[in-house]
Amino acid sequence: MKCSNCGGTLRYDIASYGLVCDFCGTVKRLHRPEEGAVIGEFDFATALRGNGTDWGMARRLVSCKSCGAGLLYDPDRMSGMCPYCGSAVVLSAEDADCGVAPTAIIPFTLTREQVAEKFYRWNKFAFWSPEKFRKGKVLSELVPLYIPYWCFEADAVTTYSGRFGHNVGSGDSERTNWYQKTGIAEKHISEFNVCGSRKFFNDKMLNSVVSFRSGECLPYTPEMLSGMAAEIYTIGVDEAWDYAKTVGLKKDILESTRENENADSYADLFCSTEYYNVKFKYVLVPVYLAGCKYGGKIYNVVASGTNGRGNCNRPISVAKFIITPLLFLAYFLIGAILKLGYWYFRIGFMLPFAAIALFVILCMTAFREQREQEAAEREQYYSGM
Repeated sequence: MKCSNCGGTLRYDIASYGLVCDFCGTVKRLHRPEEGAVIGEFDFATALRGNGTDWGMARRLVSCKSCGAGLLYDPDRMSGMCPYCGSAVVLSAEDADCGVAPTAIIPFTLTREQVAEKFYRWNKFAFWSPEKFRKGKVLSELVPLYIPYWCFEADAVTTYSGRFGHNVGSGDSERTNWYQKTGIAEKHISEFNVCGSRKFFNDKMLNSVVSFRSGECLPYTPEMLSGMAAEIYTIGVDEAWDYAKTVGLKKDILESTRENENADSYADLFCSTEYYNVKFKYVLVPVYLAGCKYGGKIYNVVASGTNGRGNCNRPISVAKFIITPLLFLAYFLIGAILKLGYWYFRIGFMLPFAAIALFVILCMTAFREQREQEAAEREQYYSGM
């Protein structure tokens, strides 16, 4: 880390919990572990003004009256469908105040047809769903939508105090030796992503689907957003950063102290962390939303628009849950009544494990075929660029 006074290199002085410059002697005090401080503020207002608010084209804002979602559309569209609840929406006549413009975007690389094909390929493995759902054409129209994300980068300096365990021996003789340690750990957070949509922030389905790296992002251009809806962020960058440094990055910080001590475990750990050189990007991430109608209910579907991952809610067949164990019970009752012997019962006990093994093999085969198909699609996509 560089000295702000002379540009020299700062070294960590554990005794004083400070950063000391060897050239000019500048000392910057760090917070002690017992203070439990988490610091890393910077002027978000200035940073956001640097990003600008020009999306490159006029956009119109619509708030869905049914679910309250705030969406941005092209100005030439006067109506549409809410991707969250499926309600019809009418756009306002005024251009929207879109807030901060994105700095990066990940374009859609999968079509609706490709996502639907992947859904039906995997839906047939949903054994506990009703057969009409598992094999039927239940997927409604997939709606493309850009979800806002904040992507952070920072340098973290943590002072810590606690017990660190080092494993010695092996097998039954393995034990852990514990030592009380204090120190300073440095970690570079290359990227940490926080969803900027309050509607999706705690959505387990979306979080299981969305995964991206900075290398996948392209500089934002309005052409990439043409004809697409984008949700306007409802979690600002300051709130997202507060979450990142107090909750989201906590595990990484604790792991950095363990790595700094070359330990296998830790306990009773107190930390104070300060963040420097904080940077962020505002990224639009592509997803498809849809619903499956079955039995008078709608089961939500979410899929990435670029990495091929998807997730959905499915109905459960009560009949299968009842009939399946009854069939196994009937199998053993018949064997007991007819006194069919040892091998009959042994085969009966092996049947569930054989069924599970067959199911796993089929899933692994389908997964391998999907990965090969995705690799071919990526190669075709990039060769055409």
